[in-house]
Amino acid sequence: MSPLSSPSPLTKPLQTLLQLPLEPVLHLSRARLVALGLIYLIVHLSAWAVYTFVAPQPFDSFALRLVAALGAVPLFLLDPDDVAERPAMRAYVLLYLALAGPVVQAGLYLLNGGTDPRVLALCLVALLMYVITDWRYATAMLLAAFGGAALLGAATGLLPAALAGEHGFMIGLSWLCGLLLGVSSALQDRQRLQATMNALGVMAHELRTPLASVGLLVETLRDNEESAAARRSGQRLEQLVRNLNQQIDSQIVNAQLLVLRRGEERIAAREMIQEAIDSFPFRADSERRAVVFEPGPEFHFRGTRRLFTQVVHNLLRNALVALRQQKGAPSPGDISFVTAVQGGRGVVEIRDRGPGIPRQLQRSVFRPFVSTADTHSNGLGLAFCKNTVRVHKGRLTLDSSDSGTTFSLSLPLDGAARGD
Repeated sequence: MSPLSSPSPLTKPLQTLLQLPLEPVLHLSRARLVALGLIYLIVHLSAWAVYTFVAPQPFDSFALRLVAALGAVPLFLLDPDDVAERPAMRAYVLLYLALAGPVVQAGLYLLNGGTDPRVLALCLVALLMYVITDWRYATAMLLAAFGGAALLGAATGLLPAALAGEHGFMIGLSWLCGLLLGVSSALQDRQRLQATMNALGVMAHELRTPLASVGLLVETLRDNEESAAARRSGQRLEQLVRNLNQQIDSQIVNAQLLVLRRGEERIAAREMIQEAIDSFPFRADSERRAVVFEPGPEFHFRGTRRLFTQVVHNLLRNALVALRQQKGAPSPGDISFVTAVQGGRGVVEIRDRGPGIPRQLQRSVFRPFVSTADTHSNGLGLAFCKNTVRVHKGRLTLDSSDSGTTFSLSLPLDGAARGD
C-alpha cells in the first residue's frame, strides 16, 4: 500500500476511530480544567448534603466525599499544555476522573444496596465520562469501575438483584448512549479538521493556474533577445515561480497529515538530508550559506522519501523564519544538520541560532494550526512532521532556549542496516 493510499471501505471507519489522538480532557484548555474542577467539587459536596439531610440514603461518607472534592483542586492550577504532554500530569487527571467518578459511584451503589438514586448516579456518570474525556479513556474507566464493582459485589454478596433487571438495562442504555455520543463527536471533530485540510489542498492546487500564466510571461521575458534587462528579470521571475511551485507542493503534502501511512522505502539518512537541502527553495544565497550539514555515521531507516524530505523542508523553513524575525539575513552556520546513531536508533538534529520558542508554546507547536511565526503560516508544518515521524515508529522532540532551538528526530534503524 502506498503511504497516502486509503484503506478498504470495511476497515476505514475502525482505523479512523483508533487513529484519532488521545485527549485526557476533550477540548483541553485552562477554562475547561477549571470548569471540570468546579463540577467535581460542587457535585461531591452537594451530593453528600442531599443524600444525608434531604433524601437520606443508607450509606454516605463525608470523608470520602471530601477527599473526592479536594482531589479536584489541582485541576484549577494545572497547565493544559502540561496535561497534554507530560505523562505524570496526564496520569493524574485520568486517575482522578476515574476514581472520583465511576469508581466512587459504583462503590456507593453497592454499599447502598442498589437504591434508585444510586443507579441514577451511575447512569449520569456513564454519560458524563464521554463528555469529559476521550471515548477510549471513558470506556476503559467504566469497564474497570463497573466490572470491578460487579466482581466485588458478587464475591461479597452485595450485588443487588435489580442489577440483573431494570438497573442493568438503565446502566447499559446510558453507557451505550454515552459511547455513541463520544464516538460521533470524535468523528465530527476529525471530519471538520479533514475538511479544513482538504480546503487548504484545493486552494494550493488552484494557485497553479495563475502561476501557469505567469510562467508564459516569464518565458517571454527570458527569451527576449533585444533587452538584457528583460532577460535578467525573466530569470529572476523563473526562480520565483519555481519556488512558489515548491511551496505549493509543500502545502499540499502538509494538508495530508491526517492520512499518512507508513512507508517501506529503505532511506539513507545523509543522502536524503543532502538532497532535501539542495532542493529547498531558498530565497537568497545568504540563506543557503547559513545551512551547514555535519554528517555523522550513515544510517538507514524505513519510510517514504517524499514525506521525510518534506519533514526536512518544514524544519528548515521554520528555522529560516525564526532567523529572519531575529536579525534579518542569516549568517553562515546559523542552521546545522547533524546525524548520529545513539542507543540503536538513528538521530537527526536540526539546530538554529534563532530567538527560541517561548516556553508556553513549546508543548503546543506540534498541534495543527499552532504557529510561533509572526507571518501568515497555517501552522501545519510541525504537525505534519510529528505525525510523519510517529507513524514511522520514531520520535520528534524539541529543546529551545534564548540561544536557539534544536529539533531531534529519532528513528528505528532498518534491520538490514544495523551494521552500517
